[in-house]
Amino acid sequence: MFRSAAARCTRLLQSSIGTRSFTSLPVIDVGPLVDPAAPRESVTAVAQQLHKACRDVGFFYIQNHGVPQHVTQGVLQQAHKWFALPAEVKASLLLSPASHYRGYQPLGINVTRHESGFVQDWHEALDLFREEDAAAVKAAGRPSSVLHGPNLWPDQLPDFSTALRAYIDACLTLGEQLLRGIALGLGLPEAYFGGQLAGPAGSYWVARVIHYPPLQQVGQQQAAAAAGGEVGREVQLSCGEHCDYGLLTLVNQDPHVTALQVKNASGQWVDAPPLPGTFVCNIGDMFQVLTNGMYKATLHRVLNTARGTPRVSAPFFYEPCFEAVLGPAPQLCRGQPPLFQPIRYGSHLESKVLRNFEL
Repeated sequence: MFRSAAARCTRLLQSSIGTRSFTSLPVIDVGPLVDPAAPRESVTAVAQQLHKACRDVGFFYIQNHGVPQHVTQGVLQQAHKWFALPAEVKASLLLSPASHYRGYQPLGINVTRHESGFVQDWHEALDLFREEDAAAVKAAGRPSSVLHGPNLWPDQLPDFSTALRAYIDACLTLGEQLLRGIALGLGLPEAYFGGQLAGPAGSYWVARVIHYPPLQQVGQQQAAAAAGGEVGREVQLSCGEHCDYGLLTLVNQDPHVTALQVKNASGQWVDAPPLPGTFVCNIGDMFQVLTNGMYKATLHRVLNTARGTPRVSAPFFYEPCFEAVLGPAPQLCRGQPPLFQPIRYGSHLESKVLRNFEL
């Protein structure tokens, strides 16, 4: 996942002990947000639920989200087929600096870093970003970026590329609707996160499709982790503990494997099992900045210990615009000095992406 340092997230969580001792994730019916005919009071009620979940947990399920099942399940089904292709076929889309850090990552290329080094994550993935033409960026007088460029679409399976495009379009629409609800819950104008901040026309979204084979070795520490226990940072997991460093993440996951875990303020790891017809959503570090610390990203990890059963997930990261400069909303500072300096999102993203891999 697109992530920030776990140690930093731990410090953030420690500041909110007592409000984040959850033992399960809330489930929110967001139907009124996606229904233009919904009564205003219904929209307001959903907005308050989103606010409470973001403030008190940082993770939540959404149901009645309006994305058709053939879109959510179709992308997972096609992903299973693509990851089953021969290694040399997948390697034709290999992620590298020359590919603008887009494309395919074999097992072990993704890493989770910690204070004394890193550990390889046991998954393979395909990464897509909002596409930016470098020449057009230059002509517009905007700074260049190592991330700007075209995607490497998995056209070896045309149905997979088609499914991904439909999924991305649906998630952009849903992400915008959720951000409108969160804005209302914060007492901000409904369109606060739109436009040049994080409007869907400019959101520097990231779509990942991740294949988690069962862990090769499930020793005592991995077994303890599967039961919700803490393990050393040197222990290999499917994806090590981290916070997402963007804005809002929507996770579409296989229905038959429980592998995602979320850490509460008491240090317990809480399972986020797949629930039919839902996305798992979580907030990233940018919401901490925008809300002046009211919201905080939550540590999470993935471990697939199911014998002989692979897991695929398709997280979609709805992110700010690349050139957006994010700072605390004045309405949320409550007369106090802002706790965070303004951040250009593109610079923040570059600093994180370039540390995700050992190429």
